[in-house]
Amino acid sequence: MSVEIKRPAALRRNSTTPTEFVPVAADAGSLQNHDEYMNGAFPLEVRPAYRPMKEIKKLLIEMKNDGRWDGNSRYLSLKGNDSDYNSTIPTMWVTVHLLRPGECIEMHRHTPGSVYHVISGTGYSTINEYRIDWEAGDTFSCPSNSYHEHWNTGTEDSYMWTVQDLPTYSYNRMATFQFGDSEKMDFLHKSRRIVKK
Repeated sequence: MSVEIKRPAALRRNSTTPTEFVPVAADAGSLQNHDEYMNGAFPLEVRPAYRPMKEIKKLLIEMKNDGRWDGNSRYLSLKGNDSDYNSTIPTMWVTVHLLRPGECIEMHRHTPGSVYHVISGTGYSTINEYRIDWEAGDTFSCPSNSYHEHWNTGTEDSYMWTVQDLPTYSYNRMATFQFGDSEKMDFLHKSRRIVKK
């Protein structure tokens, strides 16, 4: 009985498939024994991080009067100095946004999911086909990869507190971002690829 040996199909290429390759650098990895692995595998203690709302509001008001910031970028994040990826704790990122009356965070989506708590103000958010009208004290979630936007429809500034699991996606090189009117999904991690001069 003869066995038919199938040859592998030709490599199918697209615009992102490399056509030139570089050798793996010797300093990209090393060997370690059991003790060396166990000694560095577990993170050190992470201390709590804290900033009072009085300080956060003062800095956000200064940002409100600075033309560099708009509804999309006017926020502060709490950075834990013992955490990686500029995160609050190793697996979570916390921010406080300030939206002026009539201002919005434009439609977009990203791999991290989010939980929002409205500190002050009134408005609404759309999440895919859903609309959530909110006011001070309300809390809602936005699942991973959902298109969403946030509008301040009131007459006063709105402060919104957000928690995301972005650091987990960052660690696994899976963090992506896409504007609502764009066909392009951006990967947020940086490559170490060597660029030929």
